[in-house]
Amino acid sequence: MSRAQRIKVLVELAEQDVDKAQLTLKEIRANRTFTEQQLSDLKNYRNEYMARLTTSGQMLPIQLQTTQAFINKLNLAIEGQQTQLKSIEAMLEQAQQQWTEKRMRLQALDKVYQNLLRKEYQQTERAEQKMLDELASQNFKR
Repeated sequence: MSRAQRIKVLVELAEQDVDKAQLTLKEIRANRTFTEQQLSDLKNYRNEYMARLTTSGQMLPIQLQTTQAFINKLNLAIEGQQTQLKSIEAMLEQAQQQWTEKRMRLQALDKVYQNLLRKEYQQTERAEQKMLDELASQNFKR
């Protein structure tokens, strides 16, 4: 196996790594979008609920307690979504960095591979030219 063939195997493995990293990145982005939508929905629901409360008029103390408890639960859910979103953002940043590193490695390996192919091609061309020159020289001597 020539050096170029060995490097080609490494290039193919690096391509697979880039593809996997890209898929991971895509999945995390989809998760972020989903989480952002859930957070937005929770905030909208809380705002609509609060707006309905202000137009509903007076409440009994027990209703006020129940309503306040429900709003507190909504606020906790919103905080939880915000925490989850921050976590996903950190994972996304890390996945982006890994994808970039893998892509740079692939580009470097591919450059080495292309250089080796070019050198092998030039060596083959020189060897063929030398053989043709020798044949021509032998035919000329006859």
